[in-house]
Amino acid sequence: NLVLLSWKGAQGTVTQTEDRLVEHVITDYYDAYFNGFEGFTPRQREDLRQSLFIDERNSKEHEKESEQERAVRIEGIINKIESRRKKLKVKDLSFNSFYEYSVQRLPDICEENRITDIELATYRYMMKDFYRGGNHEKTLNENMDSSLFDETFVVFEIDSIKDDPLLFPLVTLIIMDVFLQKMRIKKNRKVLVIEEAWKAIASPLMAEYIKFMYKTARKFWASVGVVTQEIQDIIGSEIVKEAIINNSDVVMLLDQSKFKERFDTIKAILGLTDVDCKKIFTINRLENKEGRSFFREVFIRRGTTSGVYGVEEPRECYMTYTTERSEKEALKLYKKELQCSHQEAIEAYCRDWNASGIDKSLPFARKVNEAGRVLNLTTKS
Repeated sequence: NLVLLSWKGAQGTVTQTEDRLVEHVITDYYDAYFNGFEGFTPRQREDLRQSLFIDERNSKEHEKESEQERAVRIEGIINKIESRRKKLKVKDLSFNSFYEYSVQRLPDICEENRITDIELATYRYMMKDFYRGGNHEKTLNENMDSSLFDETFVVFEIDSIKDDPLLFPLVTLIIMDVFLQKMRIKKNRKVLVIEEAWKAIASPLMAEYIKFMYKTARKFWASVGVVTQEIQDIIGSEIVKEAIINNSDVVMLLDQSKFKERFDTIKAILGLTDVDCKKIFTINRLENKEGRSFFREVFIRRGTTSGVYGVEEPRECYMTYTTERSEKEALKLYKKELQCSHQEAIEAYCRDWNASGIDKSLPFARKVNEAGRVLNLTTKS
């Protein structure tokens, strides 16, 4: 829930009362937009009257009142609440209008239900940052790019906010919500991969949402994957274990040799067998490379079936996503000198790589960088 996350922060705790209160005000907000509020129905007025009577009976503040005086005073309270609520109008749906509505409606909800332990001043203060004129006024107010629903491959780059304790979990939640909406479009299978976003999702506030997302994804024949390079991310959070690992039917592990001495915890959490562990510690360790193209190995467990598989890919594919600096620089040189598209640069680069007779990618990239130009090699016939 974006409202709870904005109010409490990723590491905050939410009481049942707060959760119910936010759900209540959101329902009233949408009802005010679609239907408006013309006044309490006789049933609503009677329920509110009885609730206030019970609370007043247990209070000593007006114990000397007669029943008739109490009834008149309570009727006055109901009329004031009704009058204030009639004045609350929602003309458009945005965070700005929600903020304006909620800061006026929440005190009345608390009064109607005699709730006294809600920090409304804290709510206003924390939420105001996303309201008009606040530091993050655009974050929740700008319209979403509807073209995202038509794109087949979408990448959200959030490195610039990964250390922001306020924005990082909030933006992560928005991205996951976009996926949930996209997933409901019955066209093609959808996959969400969350990479290096553990800090944002490993919190009590996010745990239930993560569980909901996994269950909803299964319902709509979609998949959710989470990637990490840090071992502590897996073994250091009960939330990760309960919300993610227990809902993941497929586990993939790369070379784990540097964690061999402390692998028992991972083994227990992932439910790996002794046979699985023996397979894992053969990754990239066997003498099986001779006479074969370059490949790396990965352990994959699907349900109760597991194995180690070699991953061999075309050089064009490798150059598409390499993060090695010298390889990226060499490819940039080709693109700049040939004045072509990224795809055409990759194709030209890989033609020269194939013609060079050099097996490994890094030595060839160094050769290009040393030459400082496109090599224009031809394959020997």
